[in-house]
Amino acid sequence: MAYLPPKLLERKLLQFLQEDLEFGDITTEITPDKIVNADLIAKEHGFVSGLEFARILVNAVGLEIKTNRNDGEQIKQGDIIFTIKGSSRAILVVERTLLNIIMRLSGITTQTKNLVNMISNSKLSIKVASTRKTTPGFRYFEKYAVKTGGGDTHRWSLSDEILIKENHLALFKGELIDEILRKYQQQASFTRKVDIEVETLEEFEKVLKIHPDIIMLDNFTPEKIHQAIALMNDRISGRKPLIEISGGINPENLEKYLINGVDIISIGALTHTVRSLDFSLKIQT
Repeated sequence: MAYLPPKLLERKLLQFLQEDLEFGDITTEITPDKIVNADLIAKEHGFVSGLEFARILVNAVGLEIKTNRNDGEQIKQGDIIFTIKGSSRAILVVERTLLNIIMRLSGITTQTKNLVNMISNSKLSIKVASTRKTTPGFRYFEKYAVKTGGGDTHRWSLSDEILIKENHLALFKGELIDEILRKYQQQASFTRKVDIEVETLEEFEKVLKIHPDIIMLDNFTPEKIHQAIALMNDRISGRKPLIEISGGINPENLEKYLINGVDIISIGALTHTVRSLDFSLKIQT
């Protein structure tokens, strides 16, 4: 996982809190302020994520925290994940921001973990990867949750890889896809791979001759994926490009895409349609 200094993370997390707090908490200002304990309680089964971010955030507002779990651990309904101690007003102020972070990240980690386990049971060496379909301003945290669940983070930004997609290709109107690929390969280096998206077997066959690092089969049916891999194995005896598949793949139909020869399954649903895991924060009275 890419390292960010704690102070930089603290600044990002306090920005999230500022969005909720803005000009103060007008309810809490007349609520009695006491030194109390508050428990984070799981309301359903899953895998927890974001505890280090929770620690940084609660410490930043002057609270203490004692955790009973580690990120990526399985939890069940009723488990106390951590206990916060300090000013009741500070707890009330930070409560919703803290819950939003833990709930969303735990939902992403849980879904990723379930897909990784499904692939592991198939005995195939396929990586589950996230995409850039992340919440603006929250990408680092969502990618962290994918990684915690055993998934691959894929690209962090547009500068990580030369990924040639449909809209790039559309702007080269009249040019052949293999000629376009050669142009992009001239901009590559040993630190940056070239990944090209194809939509048909004909396009796949053309780019296969140019040996890109990765070929993404976009919206291929399982039958077409089998055909593409058979074609590649027939044409190339040495080092083969990695095969990435994407488009319309989700937890419900993943099993159909567990195909020998596929290296990466990139799934936008890991972050853009994930259901948050449910938690509550309860002050001990």
